[in-house]
Amino acid sequence: MPVRGGANIIAKQKPTKCSTRNVLKFLLALTLGLFAASLFVTFNLATSAKSVHPPVDTNLIEEPRELRGKKKSTSSIEIGQGAVSNSNGVTTSSSPDDEKIILQWVRDQRNDKSSSLPDLLSTPFMYTPGSLPLSQLSTFQHCYSDPSIYSNHLNNGGSKRRAPYSENHKLALVLVPKSGSSTGRFMMKHEFEGEEKVVSLEPPLNVIAFVREPLSRFGSQYEEAYVRTAPWQKSDNPFYLDPNTNMQKNQHPYTYLFENIHSYHDYEDVFCPPSTRTNPNSRKECIDKKSAENGTLARRLERFVSEYDGRSPFDVHLKFQVPLLSDNDGYPIYLTELHNTTNSEEDWTAIAKRYMGDDHAFKNKDGVIEGRSYPRRLNSELVSRDAQKRICELALIDYCCLNFPLPEVCVDGEKQLTCKLDYDETKKRARVQPGIFPQKEK
Repeated sequence: MPVRGGANIIAKQKPTKCSTRNVLKFLLALTLGLFAASLFVTFNLATSAKSVHPPVDTNLIEEPRELRGKKKSTSSIEIGQGAVSNSNGVTTSSSPDDEKIILQWVRDQRNDKSSSLPDLLSTPFMYTPGSLPLSQLSTFQHCYSDPSIYSNHLNNGGSKRRAPYSENHKLALVLVPKSGSSTGRFMMKHEFEGEEKVVSLEPPLNVIAFVREPLSRFGSQYEEAYVRTAPWQKSDNPFYLDPNTNMQKNQHPYTYLFENIHSYHDYEDVFCPPSTRTNPNSRKECIDKKSAENGTLARRLERFVSEYDGRSPFDVHLKFQVPLLSDNDGYPIYLTELHNTTNSEEDWTAIAKRYMGDDHAFKNKDGVIEGRSYPRRLNSELVSRDAQKRICELALIDYCCLNFPLPEVCVDGEKQLTCKLDYDETKKRARVQPGIFPQKEK
């Protein structure tokens, strides 16, 4: 017969040494397990916190490739928050949801829980570049490139312009010099069977563009403009100096840039001196050789950025990105996607799959090609911090309107760089502009 109250009898039994030892082992194992779990959670929280705002590439001019496909992006494909979508599921226009986000953000910043957006922004709100709680595309769609300031940067074609266009996919790419344009042109032609033609950038087209971190881009801009407008460069150069007649159509506005440099070989001897070459009589290695200049080129860049007003680029490659993506009135052109060149390879792969299917394989065996790849000709390590800050100041419209955070080198200093948010009565929405406009350094 079963013993009644057996459970109570067992409960009242005194624990043996063996059972006590087992309990201690269990408690020890449980403690170790909880400790390991806490370490795992802490590590994951720390890792995720770091990944929210990945570090900005702060190295001024040392981005040797026009595109760096393997680098992690601060922003991949940018789709406006809550925006209307076209047939491919990407942003087609600014959304009322963006205004709600901005309204709540400004209310929080100004500790005002009831005022309307026009009232809140009747006094412009100044904020740090990169801190607006919108995507790059949504921020861009709220931008204004004042024509009285940026007229020489604006594209005269407005929303109707020449661009690589794929009729099969109704896809157009707006080219921005020194922001992945070489790769973009190649991809549209060879992968999307597109051709360059004049197109109207408006629905129902899908219109994409690539942008680049402004400080890094400026190094590429400057060197491209330098070589293209050098006195020895004959093709498409208004500043070409004819060696036979010593005549030129227009005098370069910054002649000191080419002082004692009269040919490309002279220029090459500055960044690749014969004494640094394996074979002093050969120039072949200079193509991919790291700059060995002694500061001559760096000092000329420093002088240029101090004297340049940021309003009168002497070459198209010196134009800022946001005005190039704006119409004649200074308002953003129609874009459905905005990508970052630091994530070029992944983004072009995603674009191809979206339009041509997940099984699409690039015709080019190397996948996404990179733009012209060669080291900087000036030694970026010799460029002063003040000069780099000055570049950030000149290109502030790109930082503000593309929501790029400032690199560390541009954060410190007496002159704080900020963005301005006010209310645009014409468009009836919030408007983003740089806190200060470019002008000659005093």
